[in-house]
Amino acid sequence: MNQKKKCKELKRISRENLNGKYKPAMAAFLMVIIINLLTDMPFTYLLGNVYATKTQTVIYYIAEVLLSIVVGVLQMGLIRFHLNMAKKQQIRLTDVFYCFRNRSNRYFGAYIIYYVISMIAKAPYLTARTFFKFKGDTLYTAIGLTAISVVLNIIVFVLLAFYMYLIISREDLGVFACLAASVKLIRGNILRLIYIYLSFVGLLVLCLLSLGIGFLWVEPYFQQTLANFYLDVTGELPQVDYTV
Repeated sequence: MNQKKKCKELKRISRENLNGKYKPAMAAFLMVIIINLLTDMPFTYLLGNVYATKTQTVIYYIAEVLLSIVVGVLQMGLIRFHLNMAKKQQIRLTDVFYCFRNRSNRYFGAYIIYYVISMIAKAPYLTARTFFKFKGDTLYTAIGLTAISVVLNIIVFVLLAFYMYLIISREDLGVFACLAASVKLIRGNILRLIYIYLSFVGLLVLCLLSLGIGFLWVEPYFQQTLANFYLDVTGELPQVDYTV
């Protein structure tokens, strides 16, 4: 039977899990960020170059799509890292690269499907940005398309909140089965998910005030809380007495 723990309790468990393990959690997060920056910079420079040609622009956007998928698979490895921590299992920095070394076709395929779904949700906004101007006669059309895109993205974000966790932890399920399972699991837990996100708003503001340095502490805390939330919903959360 699921424990249905409150957000406050899940965050407390997350802090306990991170106690003594903050350094590897921060290192795993930094590893993903650095790889993302190092691989993206050459193509960003290419597009920003005043002499950039149409061919270079096309190459940039193709590269951005491919890099987004690669970084997405790295983030799936980061989810595995936090799931292992939440389950009281051994954690390694190499967990970040797990999806590249084990059944990579499953994980790349899974993220490509997620990427396509997210791009469909963004399509109205991209249409507004490309073919309409946010001023003059087309202003309201552009705003309307953007609003549709926002709603679609929220729906995708909520319904597929557990998708990556299922891909990582339920290798017995196919990719499309994980999509269906995510929708099923989130039912009855949407308000809890929203509450968890809202509970981190204050910390997010502090991170911005710290010029982003605070993310080194907040991001692992946030990821560990989401991992514990998933395990709580699936009934897999370790039953440990954290009382002092």
